[in-house]
Amino acid sequence: MRTRLIGAGWLVALVLAGCASSEQPVRVRVVDDGNLVRGCRILGTVADNELEDLQKKAARLGGNVVLLTPQRKSKGGYFGLQDYMTADVYQCEGTS
Repeated sequence: MRTRLIGAGWLVALVLAGCASSEQPVRVRVVDDGNLVRGCRILGTVADNELEDLQKKAARLGGNVVLLTPQRKSKGGYFGLQDYMTADVYQCEGTS
């Protein structure tokens, strides 16, 4: 009986830890027109093979808009099979 209670306690703890660590949705706007970031402050450049991860990286830099830069698209990963997107990260006022 005691073993079941301990096991149940660990299960509850794991579930609660999983809920507490779930990330909030990232709110970073993705654009491909340079005119849309005119007047915004550039923060840096990020690259990833997944758009969602690219947005997360931009959010960590403090950006709220990324300008995709397809001319800098590159290959990476195992044997060069993954396309990596590159984007310039901006902080734009009045953009949510």
